[in-house]
Amino acid sequence: MPSAEISTSAQSTPPTSLRERVVAWVREFIQFGLVGALSFIIDLSLFNVLQHGPIGVLAGHPNTANVVSATIATIFSWVANRLWTYRGRTQANVAREALLFTFANVGGVLITQFCLFFSHEVLGLHSPLADNVAAYVVGFVLGTAFRFVFYHYIVFTGTPDQPASPTAVHGAVVGGVPATRAGGGLPDEAEEQSASPSSTNVPDRTDEM
Repeated sequence: MPSAEISTSAQSTPPTSLRERVVAWVREFIQFGLVGALSFIIDLSLFNVLQHGPIGVLAGHPNTANVVSATIATIFSWVANRLWTYRGRTQANVAREALLFTFANVGGVLITQFCLFFSHEVLGLHSPLADNVAAYVVGFVLGTAFRFVFYHYIVFTGTPDQPASPTAVHGAVVGGVPATRAGGGLPDEAEEQSASPSSTNVPDRTDEM
């Protein structure tokens, strides 16, 4: 019966949507983590070169060294996230997106700065190990959590101009790449077929006359 078929399809839709959301979340988290790991390596390496390296350009200035290294790592992170992790959710206004992305990373840097300040000024720890633990263990974990939430809900919130289906919209909302249009048909072809005279059934009244 048609009613039974409708009820069955309605019951089978939520699990599919939930599964797609979970898959999209996992995909986003993995990609975000990979980009973050590369950014972390860049940040950590530059910080130690500037602060504790052979030349020691910024030796004795851990906060300044952290700002420089974090800025370079942030530029890499924005490009990688925009082109890969959130490529289906980028905003049309690139300047606004870049500003929000910068704001998110400034917040992350401030969190790390506070951890370094607390380690130096409150705990009195000035060793290279203490600097790295404060900035790249405690500060990194807290800053990463803040950035992930900010990216997901505020920065990368754009959706495709022509979403393929409701499930594609859900995938974009939770960070997944929108699915292709179901059935493989092109929207222009469907519109042309629906608008063609052959698709409209006109009753033949010649026999009545």
